[in-house]
Amino acid sequence: MHSLAGVEYGPNWQSQLGRNGAGDVGDIVQWSGTKFFSDLVHDGLQYINEQDHNETVIMVFEGPTSSAKGTSFYNVEQYRLHDYPPTPLLYMTTLRPLRYASMNGGRHPAYLMGEAPKNLVNHWIQAIPNFVVPTFVDTIPPEAKVNAYLPMESVINEHINDPDVHYLIAGKDAIGLMTNKTTQILPNTKDVRPCVAKVTHAMGSLGIFVIYNDDDEEKFFEFVRKTGNPTYVVTDFVDIRRNLACHFFMHPSGDIIWFGSSENLILPDGKWSSDSTIVVDEQKELQELMAPFVIDVAKFCYSKGFWGFAGIDVLFDEDNGYLVDLNPRVTGTMPALMVSKHMKETYGFTIGKFRKSSKYHFPGPSEELFQKVDRFNKENFGQSRIVVFSMYEETEKTTMVNMAVYSNSHQLSESILDTFSTKGIQAASR
Repeated sequence: MHSLAGVEYGPNWQSQLGRNGAGDVGDIVQWSGTKFFSDLVHDGLQYINEQDHNETVIMVFEGPTSSAKGTSFYNVEQYRLHDYPPTPLLYMTTLRPLRYASMNGGRHPAYLMGEAPKNLVNHWIQAIPNFVVPTFVDTIPPEAKVNAYLPMESVINEHINDPDVHYLIAGKDAIGLMTNKTTQILPNTKDVRPCVAKVTHAMGSLGIFVIYNDDDEEKFFEFVRKTGNPTYVVTDFVDIRRNLACHFFMHPSGDIIWFGSSENLILPDGKWSSDSTIVVDEQKELQELMAPFVIDVAKFCYSKGFWGFAGIDVLFDEDNGYLVDLNPRVTGTMPALMVSKHMKETYGFTIGKFRKSSKYHFPGPSEELFQKVDRFNKENFGQSRIVVFSMYEETEKTTMVNMAVYSNSHQLSESILDTFSTKGIQAASR
């Protein structure tokens, strides 16, 4: 038997998460800045067990795949993901896990295929205020529990969240079950245009198509045929005026630990930037805007027995906001958002620009990257600061990089990003 909030539950206790064991949302609590990913998972497990949690937990930040080769985790039957064409291999096995490991803390180790670059860890220690060094493992012991990025059918270890539930709420077809603040489901791709067609377990922007005409429709269905005829949904189109994301942790008590919000801005050419913009001084206003969507999502997740990290995407037109995606996992911008809190407290920086696209790289070896970044941070102390969240040296001339710049100016942060990470041809090793 397990006890939550003084109420006794049997084997199905997970279905009764939330405030007073009723699936309700409790308080929204600002992230303290002192408890990191593995600390928060530890606290959740300790709350559930009502005692100090001493079991081995592995934080798995490498996502499973159904189309790539050479990664750690494959989902080919029960939890298929629609990640075609596959993300570059090194992005999946190295860049993404290292990015999250930067904010893992030291309570439980992070899984990493291979060894963490020493120059990257040393950079984290120097560049990130109040940094806690993570530990890494390259195997998952059979007795360990796993905090999974997404459900992994090739890993027989006990997942902290039920993999069936995790897979359910990760589907685009579950959004309409969570809230009425979302786009309308359409019966087909012909009657209403433009419309948006998206496969249910698309990864990132893969498998999401805006359909204006018959040619667009044919491209979507060609994608569906090539990727094994996955299930998909069709929704109405949002004339986007604002593109916001919110990042949080659902504690099993029902409280929501709030990391904050980020935004993708419109570029001068009218296209949407792939960089995440963080404005510290706007976080209170953004919380008021995003909280109604988060509460709806949290209620649904608790009702299904899910707790942990999550992020949502909300699109706004001139009149309303529409929840269009839930990522029930650590999100790409979470580490940069968490660091922004420390940058504000330590240096007074209010603006963060984060670049995580696999299409960007530093034009040189990693040694040169860190030499230039360290020199820049010393020469511009108090004015701006670069944090390299993850990197991988592909060749002597190319280093894949995920990085953020913090300052008090949008333009300054963006220009520094452009100096250190450029868009170019993907190297063959990817």
